Amino acid sequence: MKTAFLSYVLAIAIMAACVEFIECDRLPTNGIRVYISSVSDNLELKKQQHRIQMVLSGENIDAQYIDISSNAAAKEFMREKAGPFTVPPQLFNGEEYLGDYQAFEEAVEDRRLMEFLKLN
Repeated sequence: MKTAFLSYVLAIAIMAACVEFIECDRLPTNGIRVYISSVSDNLELKKQQHRIQMVLSGENIDAQYIDISSNAAAKEFMREKAGPFTVPPQLFNGEEYLGDYQAFEEAVEDRRLMEFLKLN
């Protein structure tokens, strides 16, 4: 239990140190955007968000991480594009919806990440 908690704390600290969270009402209009939630007790969600950040960082892909827990406009936009009951993490290229964590992970496994992100 202690190890899982320490891993969780470490993952949050790394994520906070490595990414810029967009918390204002002005949303970026281009580039890779990952909609996340920094306020959740769902460990699986946190792992998914961390995995996306690590893969994108490892591939030297710049991304903006938009925290929907502190940005109502971002949450509304995400759900408008991805579906009304959508939960983070969700990926976009500009305003184009790309998919959820499962779609991202499948693209990584199939070695078609750049195609999935529409960066080719």
